[in-house]
Amino acid sequence: MKIHVGYTGFLKIREIEMNPVIEMPEGSTILDLYLRFGLEKDAQRNVQAFINNEAAWKSTKLKDNDRVTIVAYITGG
Repeated sequence: MKIHVGYTGFLKIREIEMNPVIEMPEGSTILDLYLRFGLEKDAQRNVQAFINNEAAWKSTKLKDNDRVTIVAYITGG
């Protein structure tokens, strides 16, 4: 299935920069997407995914033509 992916903040995901529409297997979740992009557990704690402008959990299943935005939290002081 085709997923449209973008990101904001200081996050840099080269694969998205090169091709914002990716293929994922049916039944894939947000966690599967994170793993595909190499986001380690520590990095996963510092991002929030939105599917079609709605907040999503790591367990949320993706559907064909979903638009996913990965937002990095801004931390520090």
